[in-house]
Amino acid sequence: MEKGIRSTPREMDRILRPKEAARVLGVSRTTFWRIAKAVDFPKKICIGARAVGWSRDDLLAWMEARKR
Repeated sequence: MEKGIRSTPREMDRILRPKEAARVLGVSRTTFWRIAKAVDFPKKICIGARAVGWSRDDLLAWMEARKR
């Protein structure tokens, strides 16, 4: 598990907005958007007309796969 992020049952499959997702990955928002363009990056989830997010579980799984 990443530092500073606690997993509670409520947060298990939370949708993270870009700012939060960048914090989970430990990168700036600009770097996050660069990484998000990668082919193997988890797909974004449309949560509104002008709002997107990413599954917290998908981001953590992606990070774990990158470690290997």
